[in-house]
Amino acid sequence: MDTVLSLCSGIGGLDLGLHAGLRMVGGVPRTVCYVEREAFAVACLGKAIKEGRMDDAASWTDLKTFPASIFRGKICGLIGGYPCQPFSSAGKRKGEDDPRH
Repeated sequence: MDTVLSLCSGIGGLDLGLHAGLRMVGGVPRTVCYVEREAFAVACLGKAIKEGRMDDAASWTDLKTFPASIFRGKICGLIGGYPCQPFSSAGKRKGEDDPRH
């Protein structure tokens, strides 16, 4: 089994894409932890997990305090999203002045 740690997970788009790709070549990926701080995204992840669309995995809300050492040697892959909110046309577009950048 390929284990994955997901950082800045958002609503899980990268996870879904990676998992679909690995399954196409015979892989059986499993996300072991999601790290996401935005409440809306965390709620979306929780709903997707409950509905069985995402792996049931631990969740952490602060990358700065995430205890990465407990996953050392236990994961095969790492994926991470870029904080897009500061640049999104749906937001305030503060760019580098946004604290989430």
